[in-house]
Amino acid sequence: MAATGWLWLSSPAPAGARAGGGHSFSGHSSGSHSSGSHSSSFSHPSSSRSGSSGFSGSRGVPLVGLAGLPCGCSFLLVLILITAVVFAIMALKAKARSQAGPPPTLPQPADLERIRDLDPDFSVVLFEDFVYALYSRAHHARTNAADLAALAPYLSPAVRQNLAARAPVGVPVSAVVVGALRATDLRLPAAVPGQPPDPAARIVAVLEFESNLTTGEPGSEATQYVRERWQLGRAAGARSRTPENVRTFHCPNCGAPFEAAHASDLAGGAGESSDGGRCAYCGEVVSGGRFDWSVEAVELLESEARPPALTGNVEEQGTDDPTIYHPLVQERRAELLRDDPATTDEALLARLQLIYGEVNAAWTALDLTRARPLVSDGLFDYLQYWISAYRHQGLRNVTENMRITRSTLAKVVRDRFFDAVTFRIYGAGRDSTIEQVTGKLVGGDPQNDRIYSEYWTLIRGAAVRGAPRAEKSCPNCGAPLETGMAGECKHCGAKVTSGDFDWVLSKIEQDDSYTG
Repeated sequence: MAATGWLWLSSPAPAGARAGGGHSFSGHSSGSHSSGSHSSSFSHPSSSRSGSSGFSGSRGVPLVGLAGLPCGCSFLLVLILITAVVFAIMALKAKARSQAGPPPTLPQPADLERIRDLDPDFSVVLFEDFVYALYSRAHHARTNAADLAALAPYLSPAVRQNLAARAPVGVPVSAVVVGALRATDLRLPAAVPGQPPDPAARIVAVLEFESNLTTGEPGSEATQYVRERWQLGRAAGARSRTPENVRTFHCPNCGAPFEAAHASDLAGGAGESSDGGRCAYCGEVVSGGRFDWSVEAVELLESEARPPALTGNVEEQGTDDPTIYHPLVQERRAELLRDDPATTDEALLARLQLIYGEVNAAWTALDLTRARPLVSDGLFDYLQYWISAYRHQGLRNVTENMRITRSTLAKVVRDRFFDAVTFRIYGAGRDSTIEQVTGKLVGGDPQNDRIYSEYWTLIRGAAVRGAPRAEKSCPNCGAPLETGMAGECKHCGAKVTSGDFDWVLSKIEQDDSYTG
């Protein structure tokens, strides 16, 4: 059920490639940040060097012609020239850095797990899924007044007005793909042990989204990169929704499809709602976060026309950065192993290897069928967006001999509904992009390995026990692992992509954007 989380950020320069890496959103390390992959485009790190043999000077001039000099002079001259080249390169890099200004830094994320102090049912996995679905639904609805009104329990009047004002008349939003989500602030009322929260107390969470929005009718689509800040609020005494309801936007009190009560039914009285937030079925005012999260304010931070950039070369960023470990990773890993001794390190890594291989093979084939049983619904939607973008531009990203060279467990999250484990993987493989018809190379290096690292998060239902499967068989019926696009086994009908049976991949995050 988990959504794609804060995924894959790239620089504004042409980028693109790898499942989960190198797409057309902007990135913090060399721009802003968003839902394509950060800096992981196709070029091998050596592509920035001159192609001439021997040493190359700062302008690509080969240092040749030394062989005829006397040995001592030749050695000394080579040493002097090498030193000069090193200092020249360092000076050029220092100048570039000074002109560009200091690199932007990612804010430390707010710890959403603290909400469990007030709400034992709170799940970060489900919360992310909810806000991704709400974000997408809200942008799809912004061109239709009735659709926006149906979201009154979840969007304040000011937010609905903000979204409607962004929508050109008659221009629908045909696709919304979110790749970056950060919790930048969390405000909690003080919890008193043994006492329920004050009914008037509220929880406030501030989130930053980065997304690509596709607008327009088929054949005349335009794509925008959007970065915005959403403030969500909820009564401190409200309880989180369960997994089966996380993507529905019915009345948060009675569960009926939301329909606002008529104005004639809202006459006077305390607690009455004049903003369309009273449910016509149960009669309760359900707006303003009384029963569930409601978006109180939206701030558009950045918006620009930017079609998916799928060609070109951008150097990897962050591969050499130190791994960010959650402070409780070892303690929680031990708890998970005590609760399920079959979930050994070897078994988890075997499952990760299976998913990694299937996702990369499906990505190169421009067909996610074989990877569908192994990824969450949100991640599938994200990957499918980019597959469609490649198809639309007549391109194919080819990844060959992709392999995990090493991995380390960086984070474990456990709640009532899900367990989640995040590995930092170090990978290598040949990564290039070609035109589908001609086979012409338009990005990357098909001859040399590209080295990179990413953070991959797997989720599984908290009640599930048993060794993770490393073979392609249905975790429910044991038949060959085949699903439809909805993630249901073609043999037994079980929804195997929800994490209810085995670990599935829910997030891929770039090393230069991951904050823990």
